[in-house]
Amino acid sequence: MVITLPAEIDLANQDTVFRLFEAVPAPGGRAVVADLTGTTFCDSAGFRMLGRIHRTTVARGAELRLAVTPGGAVSRMLHLLDFDQVLGIYPSLEAALKN
Repeated sequence: MVITLPAEIDLANQDTVFRLFEAVPAPGGRAVVADLTGTTFCDSAGFRMLGRIHRTTVARGAELRLAVTPGGAVSRMLHLLDFDQVLGIYPSLEAALKN
């Protein structure tokens, strides 16, 4: 299951983005991929929302994987916030889907 996230994630749209993941049927042990390859901005509300999505996905018995373009602002913040210690972060959508 792949969910493509918007170019910007912030306080104004975090709840809308979260609802995209709530609407996904429980994949039962499969991965849910958040495609952030087109996301160029994510504020603190957006990163908190990603944490909520991770907790919700795990509670439903699945794994959350993030496809994030390397070297971009979102990728750098994910690493600074240690999201890479908790989540699988992949350099492309294809890489996230392979594993």
